[in-house]
Amino acid sequence: MDCLVYPAPHDAWLGVHLTLDWAGQVRFGHDLEWLDTDDPAALDYTVDAQGAARFELAVRRYWPGLPAGALHLAYAGVRPKIHGPGEPAPDFCFEGPHEHGFAGLVHLLDFESPGLTSALAVAEAVCDALAP
Repeated sequence: MDCLVYPAPHDAWLGVHLTLDWAGQVRFGHDLEWLDTDDPAALDYTVDAQGAARFELAVRRYWPGLPAGALHLAYAGVRPKIHGPGEPAPDFCFEGPHEHGFAGLVHLLDFESPGLTSALAVAEAVCDALAP
């Protein structure tokens, strides 16, 4: 059986976990770094090589025999959050027409990987939010 296994969430993230990409390559992710700006022009998408050693230690929890130098930096992104550092991660947030007043629009906020793997339940909640 193919499945994803995530560590228990900590400090608003799922920890470093393994996934397979469409080409069948193993990818480890995600790392968490809180940003001190909300200005899109000030965002730096450079992958932080200084964090590579910490990241490798996290990967070795799953793969102790990982050959030295086998990991390669890939990409960085920004995942918006509806809470800040040190705050407990809230549950998924739905905002539908009843909250914001726009018919046919539902905002799905702070959905991380577990929320996306619950797609059928999310779809049901969206349909409920759109019901008159």
